[in-house]
Amino acid sequence: MMIQLSNFHPEYTKIMYYIVLIGSGGTGGYAVQRITKQMSAFSDVRSYLMLADPDVIEERNLLRQPFITRDLGLKKSEVLSSRYGSTYGLKIGSSAEKYIESVEELESLFSHTSYLHSQRQYIQKVLIGAVDNDFSRKIMNDYFNHSDDLVYIDAGIEGIYLPENGDKQEDEWTDTELEDHLESGYSGQVVVGLKKKGEVILQPIHGIYPIDSNDLIPPSHNCGLEPSQPQRMIANEMAALQISILMNELFASNSIRTHVINFNAQLGNSRAEAAPDVPLPIN
Repeated sequence: MMIQLSNFHPEYTKIMYYIVLIGSGGTGGYAVQRITKQMSAFSDVRSYLMLADPDVIEERNLLRQPFITRDLGLKKSEVLSSRYGSTYGLKIGSSAEKYIESVEELESLFSHTSYLHSQRQYIQKVLIGAVDNDFSRKIMNDYFNHSDDLVYIDAGIEGIYLPENGDKQEDEWTDTELEDHLESGYSGQVVVGLKKKGEVILQPIHGIYPIDSNDLIPPSHNCGLEPSQPQRMIANEMAALQISILMNELFASNSIRTHVINFNAQLGNSRAEAAPDVPLPIN
């Protein structure tokens, strides 16, 4: 089963993918590696990538994010756009001045289209969320509701369990707390939302896994704070892999075959819920 995007736009002969990726850290950074390689490989498919993340690369980021020592002190999105743009000969944009904390700011990231238009080409907006907070997810969900046409891919992973939110010393952990710590941080999900001509075809992340209203703190207010539930590098990489699988299908066939993917990076398995067939365009 699959959803063929070109069916919604029979008057166009080709689709150009305008991709905005929010978050360039653990999951987002590895996703950039894969998506840019795909953009280069699918040279007959026009695409543009915009990265949004104002975070500065710190020493602690080197453990589980795709950065190296010489990147320290630089902006994540700027480093990745420069590195992979030059590697594959791509034009990649970056927004590194501030966090995206409103629908209007997110809309502005999709505004760089003047040179992208060509005859009988449809510009398909693709929003990818690779963030670790529900405030940003809510902004992206609001943008989905605001939009008439959008592919919205959201990736989330389970944080590593730390007793008392990391305030308890490791030598004081109980056996149960230690076991919970060792088994946590491996699972995650990727959800594809789709809206066409104002109609929701696939429910976005909030319709599948409701956003936690207790986590609605703007990321600018948390800047520089250590996360209470850190993430595992292998979970970040597996989430990025699932994103790249979805993007590969868009590039290869202009289609969406999967709605929800649940995965476990410790076991190396994933379970996908297929997207329904939508063979005809909406009137």
